[in-house]
Amino acid sequence: MRTLIVKDRKVSSVKIRTGESAPEKYAGAEMAKYLGKFGIPSGEDLLIDIRCDAAVPRDGYVVRPEEDGTLSIRGGGGRGAIYGVYGFLEHYAGTRFFMPGLEKLGEGDITVDEEYVFTPVFEQRRSDWQCGARDADWCVKNGVNNPAYAKLPEEMGGAFEYVDNMFCHTMQRLTGVPQSAQPCLSDPETLKKVISGVREILAQHPDAAIISVTQNDNVNSCKCPKCTATDEEEGSPSGTLLRFINAVADDVAKDYPNVVIDTFAYTYTRKAPRITRPRPNVCIRLCSIECCFSHPLSDTTCPMNAPFFRDLLEWNKICDRIYVWDYVTNFCHYIPPFPNFRTMRENMRFFAEHGVRGMYPEGNYSSVQSGEFGELRCYLLAKLMMNPYMSAGEYYGLMDEFLEAYYGAGWRYIRAFIDWSCSAVSNSHMGCYPRPFQMIPRKKYLAVEDAIESWWEKAEEMAGDRVEAVRRSRIQWRYIRLMLHPDPAGARQLKETIEKEQIQWREGCRNYDDIHYDLQHSFPEREFPNSPFPADE
Repeated sequence: MRTLIVKDRKVSSVKIRTGESAPEKYAGAEMAKYLGKFGIPSGEDLLIDIRCDAAVPRDGYVVRPEEDGTLSIRGGGGRGAIYGVYGFLEHYAGTRFFMPGLEKLGEGDITVDEEYVFTPVFEQRRSDWQCGARDADWCVKNGVNNPAYAKLPEEMGGAFEYVDNMFCHTMQRLTGVPQSAQPCLSDPETLKKVISGVREILAQHPDAAIISVTQNDNVNSCKCPKCTATDEEEGSPSGTLLRFINAVADDVAKDYPNVVIDTFAYTYTRKAPRITRPRPNVCIRLCSIECCFSHPLSDTTCPMNAPFFRDLLEWNKICDRIYVWDYVTNFCHYIPPFPNFRTMRENMRFFAEHGVRGMYPEGNYSSVQSGEFGELRCYLLAKLMMNPYMSAGEYYGLMDEFLEAYYGAGWRYIRAFIDWSCSAVSNSHMGCYPRPFQMIPRKKYLAVEDAIESWWEKAEEMAGDRVEAVRRSRIQWRYIRLMLHPDPAGARQLKETIEKEQIQWREGCRNYDDIHYDLQHSFPEREFPNSPFPADE
């Protein structure tokens, strides 16, 4: 049993009072549930008053011991009161919501001696890691308000959603132009089609807040004389796109003044235009797909990141609503290590400091489980999206708490592997499509192979009831060892393990034969490391 102490007074029991909305009642029920787990009974000694408050910023909250002895939780918007309860549990009680089904209640007295005020920096916080984002309960507890898979019902405050699944690459749907091409944005008929399509969708969803009008997923921009002339005048094809988007936004604003038109700054449109400025109801979603993730995006000495740094600064000068589509996994190889844990915190802070209001760190969305550190990355990214200004000490403290809870008593050996791999990649450039030995060269692995093997052995020996989690994350090291020392029997065993665990090898490549072909033939112009699979299979 834990003791609740409010303003130096030990509390013997609590009474929870809430407003009448579904989110307020949900928040109250969650507070009662967790206080019950702490052994704090219901009664009349302390009143905890939980309500939505229009004076509190949306999704923000204030936890305050009042002069009359009441403990109040005030939240902004539908989710604020709920976030206030979970903020109370985390800040005062030491509760952690690591993964669905894996929580830590905390220990010792729960001391509330001063108010706690918090407002998330980012208005949109999206996650697509299936290990967490398919669970609505986990999403709400960790501040994810735009999960890729889970539906957040009204009682959980609803979700920050793009209307009618209009999330990305929507020109095909709006104009009929296939994903392999782009429509001409100088053609008045294209504008009519898009406005008509957007209006048709909004008429069916009158409460919509944001809709995506975004280029198809290719670099085949229109090269007609009009588009080319505008591109040259603006210094970037983003100018042609933005003139088009502004026209859509102006038309839509006549009847839907609260709807935001979202568009991309992606590949050929990433560079900001010289002349045109986004309308107030336009959101620019800047994408970091060309960048290096072993170095911070703010590192202007990194040749892959310096242009992105410049682009974000230029967009921030002209746009009040920037979202970022970031890339936090290896989209060609989900299983080998992707050592970006040292840059994730710095990148999220960089975004927050330069006007970014929404985040989507895209993960290994097509894999049910992770054979690497997907669960850890999912958790840390959720916490960073809520608090991008956390210190290095806070960040690594959260990491260590997760590792201990998720991997058991041998967690420090897994931390040693994470630290080593992040150091090993620090002198390499690591995009989001690298081959394993492009990130960490073969010779670096060979130099410490025995030590790494011993770390995983000790972690597994000490894991206790968390041994399956250790074994699943150890798949990344089994994969690398097979790359270092090809072995047909070991390759078959690895294949069986991966299929059993529902782990995907890489996007669009699910079976053993395809992986073998990919490893041998995908990059014929470059040296590719040895496949773990025998050439005759």
